[in-house]
Amino acid sequence: MKNRYLKNARIPERKVRELLNLFCEDLTATQIANISGISRITVNAYLKLIRTQISQYCEEHNPCCNNNQLIPFISNNPVVTNAHDVNQTSENHFYGIFKSEQCIYTRNILTPDSIWLNNWVRGKISVENDILVQNNLHIFEAIADLSRAKLLRVNTGLYSTRGKSKIDEIDLFWGIMKSRIVKFRGLNSNTTYLHIKESEFRYNNRNADLFAIIHSLIQKRPLHYLKQESVFS
Repeated sequence: MKNRYLKNARIPERKVRELLNLFCEDLTATQIANISGISRITVNAYLKLIRTQISQYCEEHNPCCNNNQLIPFISNNPVVTNAHDVNQTSENHFYGIFKSEQCIYTRNILTPDSIWLNNWVRGKISVENDILVQNNLHIFEAIADLSRAKLLRVNTGLYSTRGKSKIDEIDLFWGIMKSRIVKFRGLNSNTTYLHIKESEFRYNNRNADLFAIIHSLIQKRPLHYLKQESVFS
């Protein structure tokens, strides 16, 4: 069966396009399976590859990404790592959020020291602090604590709540992230990174044709290349 999106696929191209259209509508795997008639196992496999494609796209456009590597964040022995390692080895649930040129970007903060982190977000750490400067932590405007589904504003130490402060783009983006956590009844540690990057992608392209963008990405880099690399398997 010819399928330019994925070699040795068991479903035709038209079904992949249908799946992609439904994904762009932000439906769950179960909903997509029920509508398309594709098995949920197959849907999940495709969604993982599509989300991996999106995450790579986001990393390529992230201002603090250098050659697809993550900047080493707070750690006793910081090591530059790639997105795959973050997904597999990071056991914390902190993501830094910042805005650049009308877009919102996120980065995983690896193994933070809780006392240092608390002092930082409360403005008790100087902006000239070596750890902040060397690890580019000074660029973050907020920290998403996924374990408690809270948004912590840097230099205020206050959890963001509607009505207590002026709502800005980071609040709007956090709303998307938080609703995603609720929608999927929490995020599996193996796919958290992918969902965060999907939220970033959807927010930054909220006025664009998502299907056209993702379809273009897949045409340039078919899904079977990701499958062969087993980036997040």
